[in-house]
Amino acid sequence: MIKTAMQMEGRAFILGNDIANDGHLMALEFALSRESDPEILRHQIFKGLDEALADQLTPGDLIVTGRRFAQGNPHIQGFIGLQGARIGLLTESIPSSSYRLAINAGVPLLPSCPGLRAQTTQGDILRVDFETGSVLNVTSGEELNFAPIPVHARAIIMAGGWPPMFKARLKQQKQSRERNHSLDSNIKCNG
Repeated sequence: MIKTAMQMEGRAFILGNDIANDGHLMALEFALSRESDPEILRHQIFKGLDEALADQLTPGDLIVTGRRFAQGNPHIQGFIGLQGARIGLLTESIPSSSYRLAINAGVPLLPSCPGLRAQTTQGDILRVDFETGSVLNVTSGEELNFAPIPVHARAIIMAGGWPPMFKARLKQQKQSRERNHSLDSNIKCNG
């Protein structure tokens, strides 16, 4: 269940260490074809690990991974697929290039959750507040706290990713220019 862009509650799906960006998270062919449709990509996530996993995920579910999630070549298609599936991500660690791609795709995540995977069982219900870094295991009652998402990254995620945020900024700038132009025209007419 997605409560807000920064709060989720759902089932935990546990993955291991060294999940590769290409092949595990998303087939390389989607990067090579520059596919960017979240509706197409959400059905392709994790096919290299488990053919059925993408079909089991529902919005609000949470992927809990080990170290070096999405290692390897930095391609955004896997993260667009995660965003399209509307699931969250909790990793023990993630390369900085993959972390940036996840933020740009609008994926809610906590990038440094050491020990969480060992304390979580497949299917546990987790309640995550990405703004505070709080992770409550509703099934066990245990609560852990991690570093939250930085404020600037939250703004991108809440906008749905970098492209929607960029479009919104362009729209605001256009409206501001139009208001200023209208104001200038009124001043010239009255002056």
